[in-house]
Amino acid sequence: MEFALIALWLTVYYALALVGLPVASALFSRFPDRGATFALPISLTILTIITYWFGQFAFNTAVVLVSVLVLVSLSAFLTRRNLEIDLRSYAEAMAVFTVAFGFLVLVRAIDPAIVATGGEKFLDFGLLKSLMRAPELPPEDMWFAGEPIRYYYGGHLVAAILTKLTGTAPKFSYNLALAGFYGMLVSTAYGLARAVADRHKTSSRLAGVLAGFFVGFAGNIFTPLRLLANAFPSALVEAIATPLEMESANFPLDPIEFWYWEASRVMVDTINEFPLFAYINGDLHAHMMGQPFLLFITALCYAIYRSHAEIRWRQLLVFGVLPPAVAFLGTISFWSFPTALGIVWLSLTFAEEHPVTLVPGGARLAESQSALADEVGKVAVSLAITAVVGVLAFIWAGPFVVNVLLGSASTRSIDFFPDRSSFVELLVVHGAFLLPLALYLGSHVRWDEQNATGVGILGGVLLLLGWQSGFTALVLVAPLLVAGWLLLRLDADLGFETVLLVAGAGLVILVEFVYVQDNAIAGRFNTVFKVYMQVWVFWAVAVGVALARLVTDSVPGYAAKTRFDSAETPTTPSAPISRRAGMAVFVCLLVLSTSVYGAFALGEHVGSEKPVHRPDDPSLDGTAFILTTHPDEAGAIEWLDERKGRPHIVSAQGQPYQWGSPGSSLTGLPTVLGWYQERIYRGDAAYAERQRDVELIFRSNTAWPTRADKLAKHDVKYIYYGPRERQQYGRTAFGTYPGIEQVHRSGSVSIYEVNQTVIESETDSSN
Repeated sequence: MEFALIALWLTVYYALALVGLPVASALFSRFPDRGATFALPISLTILTIITYWFGQFAFNTAVVLVSVLVLVSLSAFLTRRNLEIDLRSYAEAMAVFTVAFGFLVLVRAIDPAIVATGGEKFLDFGLLKSLMRAPELPPEDMWFAGEPIRYYYGGHLVAAILTKLTGTAPKFSYNLALAGFYGMLVSTAYGLARAVADRHKTSSRLAGVLAGFFVGFAGNIFTPLRLLANAFPSALVEAIATPLEMESANFPLDPIEFWYWEASRVMVDTINEFPLFAYINGDLHAHMMGQPFLLFITALCYAIYRSHAEIRWRQLLVFGVLPPAVAFLGTISFWSFPTALGIVWLSLTFAEEHPVTLVPGGARLAESQSALADEVGKVAVSLAITAVVGVLAFIWAGPFVVNVLLGSASTRSIDFFPDRSSFVELLVVHGAFLLPLALYLGSHVRWDEQNATGVGILGGVLLLLGWQSGFTALVLVAPLLVAGWLLLRLDADLGFETVLLVAGAGLVILVEFVYVQDNAIAGRFNTVFKVYMQVWVFWAVAVGVALARLVTDSVPGYAAKTRFDSAETPTTPSAPISRRAGMAVFVCLLVLSTSVYGAFALGEHVGSEKPVHRPDDPSLDGTAFILTTHPDEAGAIEWLDERKGRPHIVSAQGQPYQWGSPGSSLTGLPTVLGWYQERIYRGDAAYAERQRDVELIFRSNTAWPTRADKLAKHDVKYIYYGPRERQQYGRTAFGTYPGIEQVHRSGSVSIYEVNQTVIESETDSSN
């Protein structure tokens, strides 16, 4: 176990959070911890944005250090402005971060391997290694030599910056960076829930702990349902299993047969990942790395929602701080970009001050309007302001927009009415959130005859629509969205937790009607995959606040109308002991049921007998597995990894999610053609052309002038000739050709060096 490295990375994380503390205090002065839990993502956001722009000209350790100096200078400037720095809150935030970080370090140390199967680790590690070799940004694509990458790499850039700052080998920094993203996810959820709950004068730490648990450890109810299925009537088991396309006889789960993967594949023909699954699986992937920064943006939105007394300060947050933060999130995962703008829009719509006050001279427009006109005005003005934030974000992310979004050949379009989710699918995936959120909203309704009638009519309409249309989300989720929206407008003692509820519900309903169709995979597969992770994060924070309030706050049915920023102390009657005890039992049962997946997944993780698992010899070395599973290629990969710069290699085209293109994926050296993702980024024609070129280089019957032409065309320095190349293309005696000589041989791999001067002369003579 690399304890010294772990201590070093924790020290760097602590130092960056400390440097970011003045900025956090300035942005979140009214949060109970003065933004301490957001200090680390703030520092990394600022540091990465500066490095990203400098990196368009040069990307090296010196540039990173200059960016750190700029960050420190900003912090020092703010410190001199008499900001209140809460070091006790900083210590608490770092304690939460350290617990989460340490937990994931232990998980990854048991299975640190950067394997090709079961995820995107080859892509993620290849991007990290490419960044470490890049003299400027964007880096050269390790799977499409000679061209810049066409994939969002902001999160990998964060990992590369930390790798350069600490001087760590990427084979270790991969897992240490992953643990850092997980630590930030848990700590930002904790901090945001604390801030929201504090506004309600409820137990903020209980809310924070619950939010941290649901975002970092909870799983869906698929596993506990299967464990209890033998106690269910057979008709019920059939009713659950059939929509999930499972045999009812196979639905009951024998604990010995548990597999952590299955709970993330409940939704038929798509993926319903949640954070714990993703982090146990261990990809350093965009949809995971973006979530703590999405919560940072959400915290900024909450600061705007709370309506700071100074309009100019709110304007600075909206038009000055949000755009670069949203832009940065877009470079990490563009799937989160519209979600970030959506939470901006909702926060402005429900803010305590009319959003029109953010527009110069707009305060007059908020006066003397009817309720309907006022609502329409808030929605429209908030939408217009959000559009401005989006445009400014695109400007901040200019190089990313030009190089990745506009440079990619990926054909994306908005399509409608995909295959719909069944009642069972939605309930199994979201049930652990839907029940407590519905209970929370119900506890804040004045259940008089008029309200009950209205709710009944609305529920009946939604039920009819859902039944007739087949959109069960209208039955299960739409009532939460509608009730949350209405209750926020009625000021029924609800706050930002309900905005998060509405945001998550909106996303779930949206993907039932609309999806992004691209050339990666058919249907709404990717849309649900990427969106559901964001739903989980929003609802985890909302449920943390909701459960804390249900346990500690007012009697259900009582709707207090107070403003907690006033000097008065709100008088909220305590719930009867029996009711509070009942709610405490409910919370305990909910926590226990959602812990079942984590308990079994960790048990399987520790007890696995797979050769890449190492419970008896934990390590964070992500490439150590090569000696165990691919010893015949380990020496050649290590030799290539020691080459300086970015010499091009050629190897057999890698097959997706299999051991393929290891010479590029594990070293960052650009190969002529790697995994199938390049077809998505570059288009079918460019991909097919390179396929032909690689085949012509390796086929034994290729004429020498043609082979030489292709080697010169792609500036190939090394030929990786291993078992896959021989299997796919046959045997070729490369050493017999002029300008090509063997420079390394180990195991089943020979590496040939290509003298481009000789090759070019041969090509010229043949022409």
